[in-house]
Order: sequence, then structure tokens, then C-alpha cells
Amino acid sequence: MQRAFDDEIQILEAHLKLQGLNRSSRRDLVVFTFLSSNKHLSVDDLYALVRRKSPAIGRTTVYRTLKLLENAGLAQALALKGETRFEHVLNRRHHDHFICNGCGAIFEFSSDEIEALQEEEARRIGFRIDGHKHQIFGQCGKCLGSGGGAR
Repeated sequence: MQRAFDDEIQILEAHLKLQGLNRSSRRDLVVFTFLSSNKHLSVDDLYALVRRKSPAIGRTTVYRTLKLLENAGLAQALALKGETRFEHVLNRRHHDHFICNGCGAIFEFSSDEIEALQEEEARRIGFRIDGHKHQIFGQCGKCLGSGGGAR
């Protein structure tokens, strides 16, 4: 399993060295659990997954490890309704998010046309884009079907 994340581990080790920190078995378990997930995880979500494998790991270890991953450029935080969710970003195509206000579901999408329009508008006003997070809020089909869209 670890070989699947060689690039991420290399980046993380360099970041840890800069911070004067070392790898540990607990930190590694959090890292590999996070990287193995394809979901947008909150600290509590990841904590629950990690505790299934090792009940001795504390919530603080999970939180600090996620922040290390974020600071190393391996995770991106999404702030949603007062809760932060994290996704891994290395070697992934840029994407944006539809977020359901009803159930909190997150749907990823990519659109070359939207990206081109953003670049065109930036050029028009003399703006250099360094990055962006495009989040569209609304109601998913499941919530609309259950009457959730009537709120």
C-alpha cells in the first residue's frame, strides 16, 4: 500500500524535516488512511476511520496530521457550514464542487469551458490567477426528491 503513495511520502518527509518533526507509526497510519480515501473527510470522519485500525490514536493526532498534510500541499481544506473537510490533491486534476445545502453531499466536477472563461476574464481585467476554489451550493437530486428543495 505504501508504494502507491511514494510521491506524497517524499513531499511529507521533506516538510516534516523543515518543521523539525519525524515520521511516526501513528502519523503514518493517519496519512495512509487519509490518502486511501476518495472522500472529502472531516477530522471526525478520519478519526473514526483511524480508530477502527488503532483505537489508541487520539483526535489531536488526526487533526495535527491533517494540518501537516495541508501545509505540505498534499491536502486541501473545504470549509462547509462551519465544518472543514479535507481532500487529497497531489497528482489530481483540478476540479470544483457542487455542495448540497440539504444533506451536505459533495459532487466533484471539471469543466474546461469554465476554466477558459475564468482565464479569459482574468486577462481582460489584467489579473493573474494563482489558484481558486469554485464551490456551488444548492440541492442535490436526492434532497429535491424528498422535498428538501422546498426549504
